[in-house]
Amino acid sequence: MKKLIVVGAGLGGLALALRAASAGWSVHVVERYRTPGGKMNRLVQDGYAFDTGPSLITLPEIFTALFDECHVDRSELQFHRLLPLTLYRFSDGCSIAYPSSLADLAQTLEKFESDKGQGFWRLISTGAKLMELSRRTFFRTTPRELPSVSEAIQLLSALRWMPIRNAWGNYANAVERNLSSHYLQRIFLRYPTYVGSSPYRCPATLLVIPYLEFALGGWYPEGGLYRIVELIVDALGAKGAVISTGTHVRRILHRNGRVCGVELECGDVLEADVVAFNGDATVAHQLLGSSQPALKRIERSMSGVVFLVGLKSRLPEDVFHHTIAFSQDYRKEFAELFDERKFPADPTVYLNVTSKTDPSTAPPGGETLFIMANAPAIDGAKWRHLEPMLWERICRTLSRCRIEIPESHIAVRLALTPEDFEQRYAMPGGSIYGLASHSYRTAFVRPPLRDRRIGGLYYVGGSTHPGGGTPMVLISAKLVFNLMQRYEAHS
Repeated sequence: MKKLIVVGAGLGGLALALRAASAGWSVHVVERYRTPGGKMNRLVQDGYAFDTGPSLITLPEIFTALFDECHVDRSELQFHRLLPLTLYRFSDGCSIAYPSSLADLAQTLEKFESDKGQGFWRLISTGAKLMELSRRTFFRTTPRELPSVSEAIQLLSALRWMPIRNAWGNYANAVERNLSSHYLQRIFLRYPTYVGSSPYRCPATLLVIPYLEFALGGWYPEGGLYRIVELIVDALGAKGAVISTGTHVRRILHRNGRVCGVELECGDVLEADVVAFNGDATVAHQLLGSSQPALKRIERSMSGVVFLVGLKSRLPEDVFHHTIAFSQDYRKEFAELFDERKFPADPTVYLNVTSKTDPSTAPPGGETLFIMANAPAIDGAKWRHLEPMLWERICRTLSRCRIEIPESHIAVRLALTPEDFEQRYAMPGGSIYGLASHSYRTAFVRPPLRDRRIGGLYYVGGSTHPGGGTPMVLISAKLVFNLMQRYEAHS
């Protein structure tokens, strides 16, 4: 029986552990934080239940496939499509609800676009082709592994899906070239932030993201996103896997060019045939010893400032489950984030009110709010003393967009800063998605899933291939286990 140790109980590490345990491997997951889930975690205080990380599910079929392929009963996991998905609010008084039908969309495009939406459909069509290309290539294998003959044939045949127009060049340029409305431009420019990147620096291939959300929808799992983690953890227990939380790994052990286990901070040694690192792949060398070189330092993705707020009263009906309050100058905001490396003076604010859909997340008559603004990832930066300033700037943006958070009604207010993310999850500077997707290389040739220098060592999660976002993390876990079966069967 193969022994696998997974360092890190994020979504990717847990999904990989579940696949291995379902195949009969002996699995031990070691997590430094007190609860499993990584960034997809939960905090409960005074009756308010907060998902502290991802707040939206796309491609729910990838989640259901994980459970089905691992023979796990998922009847308790119910996904609800959010319609309308998002309300976008602007400081000049305009607001746009994310259309929930083609008829609504046609009305919106006719109102805001001089060409009645032809440019919009060009962008969506580009995203659709990129998605099909990704399904046939990117989601099936990794660029750093030599494909089999059948895989090579599939890769070549998939090239017909490569869109010629709009997919090349800069993302923001493609958006501004195809959309005349300042409002719709701003909505499209937000999507690269889903992978912690600037729309003004990333390639237009990220147009796949708005296509995913528009065409395939955004979903909320009943009970919150942490319900997914709980279901995986329960399944791991039923399959005999072990999860050790609050346990720090000091070193990944290797000899004669192959992993042999991990050493814990307490001095204990756990032996293993295979080790998978579920964390920021660019810092894994710190656990391997000074002889192992670090991956080349490239620009990191953004972090975030989060306030978890429990209200004793309800917000108005014109605040949706997902609401975006835009800054006045989006380009300046990203210059502050990536050039000046500081929290924006006028941040765009994302508001996730789960209690709008799921009243069980708040006491009767109350509201559960996850409030987030983007922040730079700066190694070792101190953020906690800035909390009053951060809260004031966020509330100013919300107020300008006609959203008021009544201070006298706040029952719970907790802050999570890049400093917390860095210390809690070993994310350098609090970078949420690892490398920023500011080039074709960093967007599509991520750190490798398999270590070429040390046999039996693998990397899984949002910082590796195929990238950030919960569906991509599950694909990463599947690809890693495929590699393990390929390379470890006879080792």
